[in-house]
Amino acid sequence: MTSLWYRDVTLVRQGAVVLFTLLIAQWVVNSLVSAQTLIVPSISASETYDSNVFYTPKSLLASNIKPEDYITRVIPQINIARAGSLVSGGLFGGAVISKYVNNPSLDYTGINAGGQMDLNGWASSFSQRITALSIRGIYQFTPSTSGFGATTGGGLGTGFGATTITAPTNTGLVTNRVSTQNYNLGITGGYALTQTTSLTSSYNYSKISFGNQSGGVNNPLFGTEGHQATTTLATRLTATDTVGATATMSHYIQGQNNGGGTGSFTTIAETLNWGRRWTQKLSTNLGGGGIVTLPIGSEIPGQSVKTQFAPTGTAGITYSSFSEGLRAAGSSLSPLDSLPSLAGSLAPGGVNAPGGYTAAMTYTYSIFPSYGFGSGPMKTHILGLNATGGITPKLTGQVGMNFSHGTRSEPASTFDTVGLTAGARYLIGPVLASLSYNWLYFSSSTAQSTVNQSDYAFSKKMVIFSLSYAFTSQSFFRMDRFGSVGQPSNTGGASGLSSGEPGTGTSDTGLGK
Repeated sequence: MTSLWYRDVTLVRQGAVVLFTLLIAQWVVNSLVSAQTLIVPSISASETYDSNVFYTPKSLLASNIKPEDYITRVIPQINIARAGSLVSGGLFGGAVISKYVNNPSLDYTGINAGGQMDLNGWASSFSQRITALSIRGIYQFTPSTSGFGATTGGGLGTGFGATTITAPTNTGLVTNRVSTQNYNLGITGGYALTQTTSLTSSYNYSKISFGNQSGGVNNPLFGTEGHQATTTLATRLTATDTVGATATMSHYIQGQNNGGGTGSFTTIAETLNWGRRWTQKLSTNLGGGGIVTLPIGSEIPGQSVKTQFAPTGTAGITYSSFSEGLRAAGSSLSPLDSLPSLAGSLAPGGVNAPGGYTAAMTYTYSIFPSYGFGSGPMKTHILGLNATGGITPKLTGQVGMNFSHGTRSEPASTFDTVGLTAGARYLIGPVLASLSYNWLYFSSSTAQSTVNQSDYAFSKKMVIFSLSYAFTSQSFFRMDRFGSVGQPSNTGGASGLSSGEPGTGTSDTGLGK
């Protein structure tokens, strides 16, 4: 039965990937012949000082290895947006070409790609009760992982302050420098049961796999494949209050990089939720409940555990000058607004109108897979803070912070991660200049026996200066860069794409679910 179940899961995953690929291919073909399509090639060049390119304690590196380095990066990228009455969405794809001064053997070319499609208009033609249908996906190849999801905005290098958790790689666990491939594919649908009650369901597939490690350090790393199904029932009690419940089932399959064994575990979570809009600018959300880890059988010594129960919860707050505008619009201003944000990619937007601001915070406590230094379920606290504000029509400042603390019982281990970002973005004509400072601290402790404990800790700082240019859009880097994209037109028909002039803008920063 187990082998049949895994075979069925594999077939479902492969079928989902094929379906997603076919939908993307059909959408691209339709987009290229549509007058509602905007193609924006972009390029960025950056110089970076990195105090520890190996993400490793300097004491573990060979004496002839220089952890400090100066890095030149060139990032060519293409962005495609399409707005239509039935289907809209966006795609981006680009290369990350990196050259190192002190460690030329680390030179590499990475890949970032992502896309999303909003099929709500098409689905509504079958039933007006269908309120949402969308597909999202990303692929990333890189020699290192950030430990947190990339923050939104057009400036490169602002790597901390993320308030969303979309994959195990966004939970704060940091490995050493290692060749990494990351996949993520998700589909979400919504259905209106009544005028005040809605049902939302989603499925998310994620996979992280590792290759060669750098710096002469070889940590235990575990490729992780995850399947997550979530259903949320929400009822609007008043104009400002929404309550509901969320059920989530997650299954993770893990294998050690050197073939030392495989393991898997399953969790089931249930939470009660409350969301409230206190004012036009201030909103909060709370969720709390329990999560059960089902019995685990594993070929890896020490990984078999009994059923465990733990609390789980999330809390978030957003204060934004754009909240009322977003609510009035009812949708994003651009199909590119909801694209996944990846470290090293050039996202649209990033320059707020003067006085425009957004501050967001999200805290989550739950169970996620540990893929570095040990495998299996890990209880993890994750906190994300992000604030962005427009200082002048061309100057925007941003600060961000992430904190994560994880504990694992078999074998006993903990980790702590702190990341800080401060940055500014300035428009010089059509060119976006970005300057940012990042600081990262990571520590991990593993009890190898009752009397022996292994500690692993390092810190690093990065200073990044970049210049970016979008070839066919003078408003790509403004928060309202495409004017009326995605909004209903005055005639009630589908909106067209335009390079709109600066206005009040919208915020790309939101709270993770």
